[in-house]
Amino acid sequence: MDITPQIPALTHGRHQLQSLMAGTTTVACFGNRALLSLFVCAVPDPVSLLGAVTGWPAGAAETVSCWMNKSQQTCTIKPWGKGGFEISFSGSAIYRFVPAGPPTTDRRPMRDEQGQIWLMSGHSSFTLEEQSSFRNRISVSNVHSPVGAGNGSHAAYSKVKLNGHGQATVTLYARPNFGASISGMGVSGEVLNKLGCQNSGSLTWCRVGYPNQAPRELWVPSNSLTFLGDGK
Repeated sequence: MDITPQIPALTHGRHQLQSLMAGTTTVACFGNRALLSLFVCAVPDPVSLLGAVTGWPAGAAETVSCWMNKSQQTCTIKPWGKGGFEISFSGSAIYRFVPAGPPTTDRRPMRDEQGQIWLMSGHSSFTLEEQSSFRNRISVSNVHSPVGAGNGSHAAYSKVKLNGHGQATVTLYARPNFGASISGMGVSGEVLNKLGCQNSGSLTWCRVGYPNQAPRELWVPSNSLTFLGDGK
């Protein structure tokens, strides 16, 4: 089931979520542990959440692309604390966060282990911005597949980097035009496969894909891409 066309209506009514869930109970079931963790963090009334399960196989290597400021790494995400989550970077850094404000997908306050506040924006792709003089920034891309999973073509593609022109995210469209439905949000700076390009009106659009994932309809105008050359 594709609910992409309903995203604007769903996000517009998110302020009503708490009242709609009042007096109800919920069991969350996601196919991915990281998304399950993020959903649990966003539930407005954690007491109503009776269970949280995933069909992701135990022991599978789950990875996401992530950035600490301008340093690109891989990381894993898992639940931590009371409604929080832990991000473990391949460079050995570990950050743990718990909610410090009401659920929202735009600048939700999160508190780290040192008591410092970060503002979290996004969902399956998201950013955390430290609210101190250090101004550190964590960016996490869409969740990738388990290592070795045979869920897509592994042929060589040209590589492109998303360019948000100062914005944290880049909109991915279902078709090569701005009137199309939104298929997702990419993180500025992440490297994707270029599957092909075509002219549409006065713009050139390129279809992109996440490495080790089955190809989807993800289109980006070429002026939001930096072309890196061939990859394997």
